[in-house]
Amino acid sequence: MKKEKSSKYGLLKVLGISFLVFAVLSWIIKAGSYSGSTYTADATSPVGLYGLFIDPLYSFGIFVQYIVVFLAIGGLYGILNKTGVYSKMVEGISNKFKNKKTLFLIITIITFALLSSLVGSQIALFIFVPFVIAILMSLDYDKITSLAATGGSIIVGVIGSTYGTGVVFKSFFAMSANNGILYKAILFVIVVALYIFFILGKEKLNAKKEVVEEVKPKKGKKKVEKVLEKVTEKVKKVEIPLYDDNKDDRKNAIPLVIMFSLLALIVLVGMFNWYYTFNIEFFNKIYESIMSVEVGGVAIFAKIFGELPQIGSFGNYDLAAILIIATCLIAWVYGIKFNDFVESYKNGAKKMLLPAIYVMFASIIFAVMVNSNTNISATITNFLLGLTDKFNALIVTLVGLVSSYFFNDFPYMVNSLYGALSTYDANMYPIISIILNATYGLAMLILPVSITLIAGLKYMDVSYKEWFKYIWKFLLQVFVLIILFVLIVLAIIG
Repeated sequence: MKKEKSSKYGLLKVLGISFLVFAVLSWIIKAGSYSGSTYTADATSPVGLYGLFIDPLYSFGIFVQYIVVFLAIGGLYGILNKTGVYSKMVEGISNKFKNKKTLFLIITIITFALLSSLVGSQIALFIFVPFVIAILMSLDYDKITSLAATGGSIIVGVIGSTYGTGVVFKSFFAMSANNGILYKAILFVIVVALYIFFILGKEKLNAKKEVVEEVKPKKGKKKVEKVLEKVTEKVKKVEIPLYDDNKDDRKNAIPLVIMFSLLALIVLVGMFNWYYTFNIEFFNKIYESIMSVEVGGVAIFAKIFGELPQIGSFGNYDLAAILIIATCLIAWVYGIKFNDFVESYKNGAKKMLLPAIYVMFASIIFAVMVNSNTNISATITNFLLGLTDKFNALIVTLVGLVSSYFFNDFPYMVNSLYGALSTYDANMYPIISIILNATYGLAMLILPVSITLIAGLKYMDVSYKEWFKYIWKFLLQVFVLIILFVLIVLAIIG
């Protein structure tokens, strides 16, 4: 019983410890701030006893948008299950790859990583994680492998980000989206290939362990216990989150496939800022043309649609609204009655409530940072960069890793470092962008401040300890890779 409780609240303990570490550091390290490239030291700004209670509330207040989005994701899948054709869609894909499960695993990793690298919105991509996990688990992949191939791949895509963070570096460093793109693309390919081999290696090792367990002699009580353990494990395997085997052969799955595909297209295109990244005005002009149509001197579409966001400017609330609209359309097409809609939506949202709440706890440190005029992150940055007068790849890498702990939102992380890093020659900016992308992604793969990681762990009921044991070797490999890659690029550009 105690073991179950420990496992159930283990992730919550990790989040609490992470915040307590920050609280302790706030007593030890002086706060500071950057005005341009000038660092100003300040007195310590400790998190007091009251802060231990009020700061989590700040996090809920500031980042309630995450709760809204995750509940909308849960509600969507609650309705998908109610249609009676969602399971047919999942089964249809899994049956096609029944004898090619490794191929599907590889396709999944590449797709999520590539979309993350190009689009950059992790929370938007998480919409499709439950769907793909349902397929992976139907193909007999376990929980941690399914999580690594989906949520993990989203974060790996950030390590090798190409255009996904282009707006950020254009805003702070005045870099064009194509600045250093060749090196970023090369790093992306290497990191994703390394990740694929890493996961396949884990799968091969697990398969060997299962074979060894099967051939081991078992006697008496131990044999019975082993059999029961295996049976229990198999039962757990088929318990797929947010998935019900609710088939209705009278209904056609094609409308759902079309609507789900359109949802993916609208979300991915809408969350990417085309104008500021590539100066593409196409979507802006279409929006303005539609909204300026007048009937009797009245901008009729502007009145009808109201505050409709234009493509490329979707925020998290817009994302949630689009999910709710799509959910309602799916329910209407499949004739789901109002009472059934409410009940199914509620059941789906309920299953995503804890992941949403845990994401709030993962953002406490960031909430404190955005509510402070001074911070200890700036002090640490100033100390590390002061260790050398010249650009040093290892030190900038450490700065990126440390800053990611304090700022789990990438634009804010870059903003916190801009003043300090802008002192380097502009020729170093592409290298800096590569390092910051890579270190932020690396940190989000393991630190308990990562929104995608924490949401994924809680959703899949995978403990932080399990994940750490699974991923730590890959983290070391990528850390070494980042340093070597940057040194090679520095040598090339002179």
